[in-house]
Amino acid sequence: MTKRLKICLINPKFEPSYWGFDYALPLYPGNKKSSMITGALPYLAGLVPDHDVRLLDENVEAISWQELGNFDIVGVTGMNVQKERMRQILEKLREMKVFTAVGGAYASVDEPFFDGLCDVLFSGEADETWPEFVGCVADGKNYDTLYKQQHPTDMTRVAKPRFDLLKVDRYASGALQFSRGCPFQCEFCDIIVTFGRRPRTKHPEQVIEELDEMRRVGFFSCFIVDDNFIGNKKAAKALLRLIIPWQEKHGYPLRLTTEASVNLADDAELLELLYQANFRSVFIGIETPREASLNETKKFQNTRGDSLDAKLARIRNAGLEVSAGFIVGFDNDDQTIFEDQFRFIQDNGILLAMVGMLTAVPKTPLYERLEKDGRLRLDDPNCNIVPKQMTPQELQQGYWQLLKRLYDPQAFFDRYFQVNGYPDFKRRRAEISARANEGKAWPTLVYGLLLLRSLIVALIKERSLMTIGAVYLRNFFQRSLRVRADIIGFAQFMNRCVTHWHFYKFTREGTAGKLRLFNSG
Repeated sequence: MTKRLKICLINPKFEPSYWGFDYALPLYPGNKKSSMITGALPYLAGLVPDHDVRLLDENVEAISWQELGNFDIVGVTGMNVQKERMRQILEKLREMKVFTAVGGAYASVDEPFFDGLCDVLFSGEADETWPEFVGCVADGKNYDTLYKQQHPTDMTRVAKPRFDLLKVDRYASGALQFSRGCPFQCEFCDIIVTFGRRPRTKHPEQVIEELDEMRRVGFFSCFIVDDNFIGNKKAAKALLRLIIPWQEKHGYPLRLTTEASVNLADDAELLELLYQANFRSVFIGIETPREASLNETKKFQNTRGDSLDAKLARIRNAGLEVSAGFIVGFDNDDQTIFEDQFRFIQDNGILLAMVGMLTAVPKTPLYERLEKDGRLRLDDPNCNIVPKQMTPQELQQGYWQLLKRLYDPQAFFDRYFQVNGYPDFKRRRAEISARANEGKAWPTLVYGLLLLRSLIVALIKERSLMTIGAVYLRNFFQRSLRVRADIIGFAQFMNRCVTHWHFYKFTREGTAGKLRLFNSG
């Protein structure tokens, strides 16, 4: 007889890092909050609808170890930046003799890391293997200790995620996935290792159903977490053409953002569709302005056509804010790269510049090349490579100095007001804000005031009210009011102050040697 199982799925907390946006400042007072849900947990729950599943995100609630002992299966997932916390959780569960399963991004590239830590490991996609395993346990049948799905998942057949199981009020944003895979071949990237180079997509109607469920359970923002939303441009356009009337019908309930390759700039139709679908920003993997480093890492898509500056300007002028990822430590990087990166980021007004030192992820071509050359430093979780033109110590020192310059308060606000001063961007942002915030003035004001309150409390606690707080105040009265002197402008500015405080505190604590794990790779 099939048993109805009790299953708990855990997303471990992030170390204080770029990823842990809530560590420096809770988004709202009185409650533990996180910037975004992990998409894995609700998807896994949707694959086993006949069982009782609890989702436990350690970023928004504490683990009750006693309670975990009552579950038939405890599953743990996570990325590279969560691996040490994964280890701690699994060691504790092992002591408690709890039956554990592990899967996700890091388990898929470093299976040996979990030797002796879990009962079952899932490597790669698990849309078929996870329900197969749960079925075996429920029926009392034998199960494997290692599951590797034989064929890529058909995205048109994946289950609908269980967003209703999330503590929605504790997140600033939801997340969903439209596609898997990327057509490019960046040497350092593990996405093509796990998901392949042929993008696979859901039917547009599936995504609309998920967006509708997000709206129903109470989300106001959604990050489409595809590693390259435009890997299949035809499919992306078909989806956007459905999102536009859905947004119009429901009064633009969700602000959207996603990740895309920089060749987005070369497709005017795609840019316009994103804007009309209420996408507010896009994350671009720039990595470096140095063409030799782009060629080295096989990121050829960033070297084709006109300059990166021109491409970013077209994306911005379409009404989309650009955030971007950058990497230092390529073989073609010497110590002048830090100045090059700073100047490029400032000149292009990239407010959220996610900078990391080059990291060799297991199973990637970069890892294999550096392992062959004897250039891996596996004892250092923050800098696991030997750079070619500088020492590891020089790389780390340059990294921190770059971050310190980027998140100096005035440098940050110079980028913010630079972008908001571009006429096309300013006009289109005003249009989309007015359209999406029609009739929502009161909630927007409350949001801005809550951010202000939390920010003041944090600044007082850190003894920074008269220094950093003064910079915020000066920029608000001298610059922000000139850009947009209304409720929406106030809320947007407060959001940016909160964002800056996170990066500023992260950088300050990092340069003081207070962070154990800081490089996101």
